[in-house]
Amino acid sequence: MSGAAAKQPPGAGSADKAAAAAAGDSVPEPPPPSLLSVDVTGLVSQFARSFVLIFPVYVLGYLGLSFSWVLIALCGLFWIRRHRGGKTSRLGRALAFLEDEEEAVRLSVSSADLPAWVHFPDTERAEWLNKTVKQMWPFICQFIEKLFRETIEPAVRGANNHLSTFSFTKIDIGHQPLRINGVKVYTENVDKRQIILDLQISFVGNCEIDLEIKRYFCRAGVKSIQIHGTMRVILEPLIGDMPLIGALSLFFLRKPLLEINWTGLTNLLDVPGLNVLSLCRFPDSCEFPMCHLLGQQKDKEPYFSG
Repeated sequence: MSGAAAKQPPGAGSADKAAAAAAGDSVPEPPPPSLLSVDVTGLVSQFARSFVLIFPVYVLGYLGLSFSWVLIALCGLFWIRRHRGGKTSRLGRALAFLEDEEEAVRLSVSSADLPAWVHFPDTERAEWLNKTVKQMWPFICQFIEKLFRETIEPAVRGANNHLSTFSFTKIDIGHQPLRINGVKVYTENVDKRQIILDLQISFVGNCEIDLEIKRYFCRAGVKSIQIHGTMRVILEPLIGDMPLIGALSLFFLRKPLLEINWTGLTNLLDVPGLNVLSLCRFPDSCEFPMCHLLGQQKDKEPYFSG
């Protein structure tokens, strides 16, 4: 080893040192750390949160009010958020059930959630009707949009001068169609000139209906609707001319389960006790005349009776 080292040509050691120095020079040196590093966005966000928390306390002290008002407001906000979260969860479960009913039944659904045709032999399952409604749903949505814009919107504008700028900015009923879980037809103890049907209906729609009053820069709307109930349909009188049915009457036998998720200023209506409404509940009904024999005026538009 010592002999091999001795046989190295002169100047080899200096060449190796020069190569090592050149390799060391090619590696860039890391920049020196900055003396001042401030997250402006995080600082502004933290300041805004602190201001929102401290300003109500300052206002209460300035007005000489009790601090208990802050606690009441916080409790009310927490209660409303909790109620809205539960409503969103129920809406998601209902959508999942309607998308795959067989899978939901297979996973041991409780008997209270099963359709009426499972419990009552005189209630029939009408899947053909659901398929028909699904095929017609886009055209039903077009009819509903036309009804909102051509009938409801002018009626609201003419009701009050303050609502003269009222308009619907968006009407989307959603892609999920109405579902009929069971049908019962009454054939005994009924008039021969009428047909009575009981429909177990369920509608879980991710609809969006937005309205605006431009005069007051006011916006509100609905972002989802859920309806479950028993609707009675009466076809009477039966006549010998086309379309064979004189009028169509619709009403709910009992108050239906109705849940609405509001947006904008209508969030004030999103309170338990105010979100369950009576929609055409007996003895009130919504009647659609279908024959000119019942009057020309009634033949043009539906009317309510009760």
